[in-house]
Amino acid sequence: MRNYSIYTLKTKPEFTNLYQYLSGKDYKQLEQQILCHSYHTPICTWNGIVINGLEAYELFRKHSIPFRIKRLHFSSKEDVISWICTDQLKREDLTNTNKKYLIGKKYDAEKILTARQLSSTNKSHISGASIAAKKVSEECNVAMATVHKYSAYSHALDIIDEKVPDLVKRVRSGQLWISQANIIELSGLSKEQLLSLNNYILAEKIEHLSYHDMKRELLWNNYAKPMSEKKSSVPIPSIHNLPQFDPDAEIASLTLTIPSWNSSIERVLKVSDFKIASDTAKNKLKYQLMCLISTTNNILKKLEEI
Repeated sequence: MRNYSIYTLKTKPEFTNLYQYLSGKDYKQLEQQILCHSYHTPICTWNGIVINGLEAYELFRKHSIPFRIKRLHFSSKEDVISWICTDQLKREDLTNTNKKYLIGKKYDAEKILTARQLSSTNKSHISGASIAAKKVSEECNVAMATVHKYSAYSHALDIIDEKVPDLVKRVRSGQLWISQANIIELSGLSKEQLLSLNNYILAEKIEHLSYHDMKRELLWNNYAKPMSEKKSSVPIPSIHNLPQFDPDAEIASLTLTIPSWNSSIERVLKVSDFKIASDTAKNKLKYQLMCLISTTNNILKKLEEI
């Protein structure tokens, strides 16, 4: 096989973190293609580092099957990051979270590249950030303000990823939904708080978490749950320091959460075309709405009984 070999390449977290891994089904299909020698797409590299085809490279190595590489030439790592983001944004299976993340990371890279270019042409007085935002805005078909929001979002995810990678992995894969604003809020929590929250999410098998629920869980962990049996120098709060019982807490939390539900429902009404949506999606939505109506009626009855 001409130009085929079992190359030893490098990977770089800064690049691989931009990649959305295949689903289990798609991964198995890729593996089968490789085993049947029907996968001929070369692995793209830059300076010996894999920048595209990461899973294919891992499978080729796993099964000791020769493969081709395609060496791409870039001037800097920022050029590589921008290229990877653009390439990943073309994927049809891209999650909404990863789309936002990639747009934010592409903007950060383009901002550095633009500033570098302006500096080399003695135009450093011009705002490279606005030029980069406009470029990404046009390429990704989103508003410039949205580009800036996604940049803040990607930064927040990176901060959380340094503390609790498993939490970010589930958010980016679509297994766990946390709003953009709440992700940014969470990035300010300590590693211990995030670990506690992550354990709570896993234990309760939660797929959609509001920030009000998060705050309530963190408060419970800090004050009410028993301390570890291991000896600790941290004093246990006395009974006088425990938060007083608030009979309105749960009702107030629900009251604050409902507007976000209404907003989501209104957004679906505005942007979705129910005529072309699949029957499966419509039936699932119908079932959840009926459950919501039933639960809402039960609460209303409780309120009327008072």
